[in-house]
Amino acid sequence: MSASPATARSGSPVRTRALAVVAAVVLDALIWVLAETAFDIDLRIPDGPGSTTTGELALPAVIISVAVVSLAGWGLLALLERLTGRARTVWTAIASAVVLLSLFAPLFSEGLTTGNRITLVCLHLAVGAVLIPAYRKDSRQD
Repeated sequence: MSASPATARSGSPVRTRALAVVAAVVLDALIWVLAETAFDIDLRIPDGPGSTTTGELALPAVIISVAVVSLAGWGLLALLERLTGRARTVWTAIASAVVLLSLFAPLFSEGLTTGNRITLVCLHLAVGAVLIPAYRKDSRQD
């Protein structure tokens, strides 16, 4: 009988990142459904920067935008991994800045209800909370 310590093997970065994309999409879809059905919030987003009018935020738009942003983040991390030995650090700084900047629209736009603001902030933070740790998990060490 061997007394060697067990080593934890992490899955492939592709598998981990793909699961993170799915998790981010599913989590945001659940937040959207919960807001619409349980809290009866008519989800809206500003029509543009500085606009006082809003447009409907439909579930397909949430799903598509989360998938696109998730894949763009993955692509950026993969590119950084090829270009620098500090990919994890650089990517984490960029991803954190993107999440922070994405909060400006829901927090400071005119024409949004409190329920809309809270839901939009939750949608943005949920994506960051899923993707940042998952993508960092299997990225090349700094």
